[in-house]
Amino acid sequence: MTRDDAVEEADHETRREGSVAAVEDARRLADERRENGWEAVVVPAVDTAPVPEDADRGYSGFVHVVPESVADAVSAACDRAAFPQYDAYRRQVGGEFFFVVELLDPATETALLIAGTYRSTDAVPLYRQASREGVVRTHLKRLNGERLGSVEHESIEKLFPEGIETLAGRS
Repeated sequence: MTRDDAVEEADHETRREGSVAAVEDARRLADERRENGWEAVVVPAVDTAPVPEDADRGYSGFVHVVPESVADAVSAACDRAAFPQYDAYRRQVGGEFFFVVELLDPATETALLIAGTYRSTDAVPLYRQASREGVVRTHLKRLNGERLGSVEHESIEKLFPEGIETLAGRS
């Protein structure tokens, strides 16, 4: 094994551990919601991408690919709930950002808890756009591209890692 292989293996292990921890956090939060009478769906995102505005795509925001095992539950939750509130719990390890986004609809007592990860540097273009617009969006999609739901957030800072202002050239 070369040094580069060892570094790549260590990076992969760090990503795996961070992803597992994020899903465990989402499950714990979902259990707390359920104890209080809420319906809660955990979404261990297959992939998360911070996507800046692109005319070809027609949308921007954090795009989460939902596993088929929970896609129908996510679709049903998005049909009945508006998710006017959200929170985000995050940790950063090196250049990787691990987080749980908790979408909340108190009126229907519905919560979606999305566990995802992305590289901090990949979020810089979306951060710049969100800073200009004052909003950022969360999109949930199936692997085949079918949209399950979208939510707009006015409080953008919860979804971006500490120090992204410096990466974006805004200190």
